[in-house]
Amino acid sequence: MSKEYYLYVNGQKVRVSKQIYKVYWREREHEKYLEQVDKKNHLLFFSSLDHDGHFVDNIVDESVDVEKIVETQMMIEAVKNAISRLNAEEKDIIERLYFNDETVRSVAKLKSITHPALIKRRNKILEKLKKIIEEL
Repeated sequence: MSKEYYLYVNGQKVRVSKQIYKVYWREREHEKYLEQVDKKNHLLFFSSLDHDGHFVDNIVDESVDVEKIVETQMMIEAVKNAISRLNAEEKDIIERLYFNDETVRSVAKLKSITHPALIKRRNKILEKLKKIIEEL
């Protein structure tokens, strides 16, 4: 006899397939993980607040450093702006290495250059980004 899987929907026990059960719990665990990361980084989202029109009362959480959040957001915007000023090849390398989580070796192979050559090029691009950000 095969195992039966159930989820609760609006307080009702509903029989579901094993696949739906696994997807549901994988998503729930992922949400819990993301919430833990948010708490660790002291993030607060307006969507999680009580929308009673008294935002000031709801934001009085001493563990949340609003100034740090704004500062971080400004830095993210500066980095995005700086990346937009790179040429297509430089932008492609940075996006592959830092946003697509590709390895230096795989990008070097894709670009038909050696691993050390890509590291040197990456470092030059990062230096260029640093200068652009400092000018902003």
